[in-house]
Amino acid sequence: MNLLVILPFFQELLILMVVIWAFSVLLRKVGIPTIMGELVAGILIGPAVLGLIEPNEIIEVLSQLGIFFILLHAGVETNPREFVTALKKSFGIAFIGALFPFLTSMSIALLFGYSLKTSLFVGISLTATAVVVTLKILQDLNLTNTRLARVIVASCIIDDLLSLICFSLILSVAKSESISAFSLMLIAVKSTLFFVVTIVAGYYLYPLFKNTFQHSSGKGFTFLLILGLGFGLLAELIGLHMIMGAYLAGLFFREEVANKELVKKVEDRLYAIAYSFLGPIFFISLGFHITFEALTVQGIILMMCLVIGVIIIQIISAGSMAKLAQFSTVESITIGIGMTGRAEMAFILAAIGQKMQILDNNLFSIIVFSTFILNFFATFGLKYCAGVIKRNQDKQFKMQM
Repeated sequence: MNLLVILPFFQELLILMVVIWAFSVLLRKVGIPTIMGELVAGILIGPAVLGLIEPNEIIEVLSQLGIFFILLHAGVETNPREFVTALKKSFGIAFIGALFPFLTSMSIALLFGYSLKTSLFVGISLTATAVVVTLKILQDLNLTNTRLARVIVASCIIDDLLSLICFSLILSVAKSESISAFSLMLIAVKSTLFFVVTIVAGYYLYPLFKNTFQHSSGKGFTFLLILGLGFGLLAELIGLHMIMGAYLAGLFFREEVANKELVKKVEDRLYAIAYSFLGPIFFISLGFHITFEALTVQGIILMMCLVIGVIIIQIISAGSMAKLAQFSTVESITIGIGMTGRAEMAFILAAIGQKMQILDNNLFSIIVFSTFILNFFATFGLKYCAGVIKRNQDKQFKMQM
């Protein structure tokens, strides 16, 4: 390829990387998640405001790779054993805390006149929680190692996995020309077979290479890419999405089958690519598709209905299940608030819906604006609840004295 042809892209890439670095440094100081900053940066330098960068095919390819690496990293970061343990303790909170926000946001979209397919994408986009953002807030509040934090994070992880599974089913339905009992059954069978095949492969295929991964210089990163791409293409082949394969490929690369230093090296490389290069390009590129034209009177009303609906039903549904699990009222409300955040997974699912032309630019923009408000609510809500919990603990301590 002629250097003169690709030179403008390198100029755009330089602008993107400078913006990514600058926003990450600035936002880290004020405690705002960098993902939010990257979206704002995309709006500022994209067509909506300054128009410094226009969407193009190369940025689109890098963005899609960003989605792949974010899910691959998420899989590696999830310990299967801890996940199963958390599943037993937090499944009720996560399931009910995912089901009712999904039904609520989908119903709101239907009430505003959107089709069933579009409403399903709105519902699933506003169901996936923000594990990274929530974990960062809990770290800032020094709550990371508490029982409360472990339940919130575990519930968010399970919520996201359930969202991915439901997304796969919704995606298959969206691709179908007609929806019948037989087609739904076929989708369910294909999805079940995919999970069975990949999980069995994860448990039995990875250990076959155990000797290869016993040294820190083993080619674990390359092997993981091969599995991620292979599982991803298998998912695409049966009508699901590549991100499912990426997540499951990462899930089984663990210390039981690889040298501890090698696992750490792979995690570091994935994190750098997912959150310092390709991932931020994806989040910034989302800002290129956001339009302020969506903020009409009807658009603002829809956005506020979605935000208020998700907040109320999330706190009630997850909080009620937490109360049944013997948490105090304040702790139950805190768990519900901790699950109101929406970030990377919501953006990924919404972006896929937009690319498939199921969500138009206006509705996509409304979903993104809604996630901004939900994340600010989660941040300040958790800070307030943490203060209440601390004051209650201080009172109990003084009473014991």
